[in-house]
Amino acid sequence: MIIRWSHRQVAMLGAVLANLGLIVMPFAPNLVFMYAFFGILTGLGNSLVYVPSHVLSGLYYSKHRSLATGIATAGSGFGTTVFPIVINELIQYYGWRGSLFIISGLNLHLLIFTALLWPVPRRTQVLVSRADNLEEAESVTINVNQNVEIEMRSDTISGTVYCDNEDHKDGVSLPSKVLNQQSYKNGECKDEGLCVENVNIDKNNVSSPLMRSTSKPQALSVKQKIQQYFSAVFTTDFIIYFLSNIFWNAGAGIMLIFFAEYVFSIGLDKQDSSILYALIGAGNCVGCVLGGLLGNIKHFDRIHVYLLGNIGAGLLPCLIPWKATHTFWCLAIIVVLFGLMFGIILGLLVVVTSDLLGTEALGRGFGYLMLSNGIGTFSGPPIAGLLIDSFKNNDLAMFLSGGFSILGGAVMCLVPLRRRFCHTSHPTVVRCQDGEEIIEPPDR
Repeated sequence: MIIRWSHRQVAMLGAVLANLGLIVMPFAPNLVFMYAFFGILTGLGNSLVYVPSHVLSGLYYSKHRSLATGIATAGSGFGTTVFPIVINELIQYYGWRGSLFIISGLNLHLLIFTALLWPVPRRTQVLVSRADNLEEAESVTINVNQNVEIEMRSDTISGTVYCDNEDHKDGVSLPSKVLNQQSYKNGECKDEGLCVENVNIDKNNVSSPLMRSTSKPQALSVKQKIQQYFSAVFTTDFIIYFLSNIFWNAGAGIMLIFFAEYVFSIGLDKQDSSILYALIGAGNCVGCVLGGLLGNIKHFDRIHVYLLGNIGAGLLPCLIPWKATHTFWCLAIIVVLFGLMFGIILGLLVVVTSDLLGTEALGRGFGYLMLSNGIGTFSGPPIAGLLIDSFKNNDLAMFLSGGFSILGGAVMCLVPLRRRFCHTSHPTVVRCQDGEEIIEPPDR
């Protein structure tokens, strides 16, 4: 939908669906009605809002993409901090039906904020042809009127850069300075190779074409388009990332759903439960920003930070069944740290997707990533509920939550291990002189 329509249109459609699902909830006659409108309609609407807004936060910025997405994601943590307490008070004063009317009214603000989503600035496509395969040109994106240093993964490239924009629709070739020097990827010297350095593109100074491109590509069939669409997303690294997210969300979903029941089982009341959930949100809010900051540090591998966050988020629920932690303050410390780990992971979802797939496939990749999140959230809690009903032990839910999250981190370890031992490449970074970075995905 993002590819066919704009990010704003998709987000506004989601806002409408989410509000429709909430507005009819006070009139729900039974649970089936609630499942259909609150579960499906509101859930679908919120997904259509969440994905475009977060993808845009990753596309607006390049140099500080990690920090920008971390701050944007921190909004969900802030809401998790405030709303459990607010909703608890609303239910006490207005009942559950009245509180739903108020929440649906607050949710109408989504229409305003989604309408304010601004499109990403238009860019010029620059095609850099490889010498070893001229038919498969590699595409990078830069702003016009900028000096650009293009760092290539391939060992050899042709000495021609093709510029294609509105002023020169047929394409022109510009001379490029081809040097045999060390190529740099993600700020680190990786290997010897050729790179294109300081390609000056000024649309006002480009005269008539010096060299025409051979021919325009033929129209692709439907089957070829489908293959091209999926091949751009389902790389080996992204499949690993997809599976890791399923396990992480299964564990996180169990913790967030069954923690309240566990709190009641050890003697704490509803007020304590609301405060503890608010503390999870507070830790989440801080963790999102912290994850964004760590992701912006050059010497920090974002994938390593991400998988460590998974393991940390798995170890903490395993401490809850320990009887020494069955006090409000001990649980408060645990849930704040859990929220912190949870937030670090959330803050890195967009940038890790960008690192694995490149900015061009960020929208599609993040959409599939949300699918994996949904699969994990949908499957984890029923499994935990089945175990609790079978063995009559709430501790199993906490252990299962931790086990799933740790498993997600262990699965994600396959990405750096694969790059280390299978000699796969890292993402290629294209840096403009103003500090802007454009990420191209690694080889498969």
